[in-house]
Amino acid sequence: MGLTSMWPGGVFLSFGLWFDRLPDEPVLAAVGDVLERNGATYAGAMFFGPPGLSFSRLPGAAGIGYAGERSAREVRRCLRDGGGYKVAMNLPGAGPAALSFEATPGEDAPPGRHPVEVTVEAGAFAIPRQLWNADERAAAEARQAVVLRYLEACCTALDPAYAVLHSEGSTPTPAALAVGRQLGTDVYVSDRLGLDPRLTQVNRLSQTLRWPTGSFHSGWFLAETPDLDALLAAWTRPALIMAERLTVTS
Repeated sequence: MGLTSMWPGGVFLSFGLWFDRLPDEPVLAAVGDVLERNGATYAGAMFFGPPGLSFSRLPGAAGIGYAGERSAREVRRCLRDGGGYKVAMNLPGAGPAALSFEATPGEDAPPGRHPVEVTVEAGAFAIPRQLWNADERAAAEARQAVVLRYLEACCTALDPAYAVLHSEGSTPTPAALAVGRQLGTDVYVSDRLGLDPRLTQVNRLSQTLRWPTGSFHSGWFLAETPDLDALLAAWTRPALIMAERLTVTS
């Protein structure tokens, strides 16, 4: 496998996880363990550096190097030592993937204050639904099921405070939510946050799935909301409450 093919290309489909309670092991290793238990494998390429570096975005951060041919054992060891910052994976059903820390624009932050992102190729989700032909629709449904399975597995095993699924977007930190950043259209919220009473309007405008540790509310990935502006507005107050509750602990 060539180095380029180890990483997803084209338009990206990602989910980002925000952890208010960090796992016992480095967070990237914990997410990688969940993905491996669900069939994913390490492809051998990775960005690495000393544990605990503060940075804004990858790659290009000072102190971060690249290795293209590492064994799965070496990648796993580096992640568990806290030295892995972005690793290539293969997710069955979704293809090449990247497990990494999302950017915190304008702010250098240690790994534990970055969202953790899993990225694959968007496939048919790179084009509007109304343009799909039958083959593209079938491919999109298959990719949808796979990505949801990995997202649910991570949320159930690790219970992040929230997660955001997006295409070419980002997962805002609590600090970004506190100053008015939109949360997004496809959001997992942990039951620990006690937000259910605040999500009545969100539920009306999106498709909701109940998972063991929380709920996933989709206004794009599962089905497009009938009123995007209203859905984004419905998330405004819950997002501010999330920011208030999580800024203290994040």
